[in-house]
Amino acid sequence: MTSLQEVTSHHWRVPAAPFDVTTDDGVHIHGTRLGEADSGRPALLLAHGMIGWHRKPRFAVFGEQLTPWFTVFAMDMRGHGESAGICDFGGAEIHDIEAVHRHARSEGHASVVSCGTSMGGIASIRHGALVGGTDAVVAISSLAYWDWHADAHPRALRNVQSRIGTPAGRAALRAFGVRMPDHWDPPEAPQDVIGTIAPTPVVIVHGADDKLFPPLHARALYAAAQEPKRLLIGEGFGHAEDGLTPAFARKLVDVLGETVPL
Repeated sequence: MTSLQEVTSHHWRVPAAPFDVTTDDGVHIHGTRLGEADSGRPALLLAHGMIGWHRKPRFAVFGEQLTPWFTVFAMDMRGHGESAGICDFGGAEIHDIEAVHRHARSEGHASVVSCGTSMGGIASIRHGALVGGTDAVVAISSLAYWDWHADAHPRALRNVQSRIGTPAGRAALRAFGVRMPDHWDPPEAPQDVIGTIAPTPVVIVHGADDKLFPPLHARALYAAAQEPKRLLIGEGFGHAEDGLTPAFARKLVDVLGETVPL
């Protein structure tokens, strides 16, 4: 973790224990288990978006808000925070999720839910479809297809491009512990694989005010998914962490309670 991340990171207000795992492709993943270490409770894996880390304040507080119902395993995705490797924009991150899944199962949790925001949502969908073994998938602010640029609001698009497409932007990202690839080959898009998650439940959450990936991405994912599936479009909800409020945490618990014993 960089010094800038350390200064801005959230300090836990619930029981917290660090964990470290290694993925099938040899990448070290670091995270924190939040809440009571009770194997009788369901586990929820929390995967952040690009340029995030698991102790980023709003994301971390959301994880804490879920601990009355879940033991939360919040992780730094590859290329971010205290994890090793290079960011793959939701591609190879399926290995990160699988490694933490195995860790949660090894601690005795019978039910494990994958939940991710933006890039973490992409990875959660792709993991549920291509690896499986989860009891529910929650994708918050995920794109449906890789050619998203024409759909984004111009200002949101410029913001992303200035961060990942310029030397100055990449230097700033390194200050936040983000390591980007020099070259990237897109894997299967979420829209193309989400249908194979069934019969595992999938919950697609999106903000009505998302300027980066507008709600048409959520509707495309919902159309491609098979039952059981839910689509939640939130008013006053922008992109990813913008919607991680206490009210949303409670709503998500209610939705997941329909399929996962809480």
